[in-house]
Amino acid sequence: MRRSRLPAGWAFLIFGLLFAPCVRCADVASSSMPVTVPFELVSGFLVVVDGQVGELGGLRFVLDTGSSYTVIDRRVADKLRLPRHSGKITNFDRDIPVAWADVRDLHAGPIRSSAASLVIVRLQEYSEFAENVDGIIGLDLLSRGKSLTIDYERRMVTFEPLEAGGEEPAPSRALVAPIVVQGVRLRLLVDTGFREMLLYRDRLRELPNVSTVGQAKSAVIGRLQATQVSLPGVRIVGPERVATVFLINSPANGDPHGVDGYLGPASLHAKRIELDFAARKLRWE
Repeated sequence: MRRSRLPAGWAFLIFGLLFAPCVRCADVASSSMPVTVPFELVSGFLVVVDGQVGELGGLRFVLDTGSSYTVIDRRVADKLRLPRHSGKITNFDRDIPVAWADVRDLHAGPIRSSAASLVIVRLQEYSEFAENVDGIIGLDLLSRGKSLTIDYERRMVTFEPLEAGGEEPAPSRALVAPIVVQGVRLRLLVDTGFREMLLYRDRLRELPNVSTVGQAKSAVIGRLQATQVSLPGVRIVGPERVATVFLINSPANGDPHGVDGYLGPASLHAKRIELDFAARKLRWE
């Protein structure tokens, strides 16, 4: 098989940060009115917004629904002289030590948080996009609102907070979309930090008489080994189609969200998507 490197952005961080219990909370401080701001679209799929932590401005953050936690680069934490405490995340079958820090007054695009706990890592070790990005806004902040709407055509992103006094959301509410692959229903986590569609290889093998077309290709996603295939009989809505899909091995203990893979926005070919965390629905046009 031909080998290629997929510019998947935050793939290694995505999978690592997903596989840990979300025990830290964040307070999203905002009015009840939706906030709309412009964003920069990087490599056709990453949503990057301007931000600030405390008094340090001029920062850039990726809005990533595939990451359970919010992350900042170690150089930013050093500039802020943040006190840190040790912890770990689990990347599939191995634990990775990380540092945590508590911050106040975090602002990233339409997101404002009066208090948040952040993971501190060296982003350049994980992504080719890290040179111009200072952090990742994960589900711990994004899902503590009613909805997140990304208008790829107009390059605008809207965050709608929960109503004042409303019910507190769960610590992390990953949004899962159903798809059908060759007649079998699968569940994919909606991941704005990933470009295409990814499935666990063992789940695909469970499909009766599964078939692909064309030649499979070896690919690298962050630090993960993957196989790129053309998979017929894929339906999200409307007619079935042949989709480009990346296959990886599933974690030994299973995915903590109970999903079969990940759905990136580029695979929808959408001009606009809405992630409705309150209603647990994905809408796009």
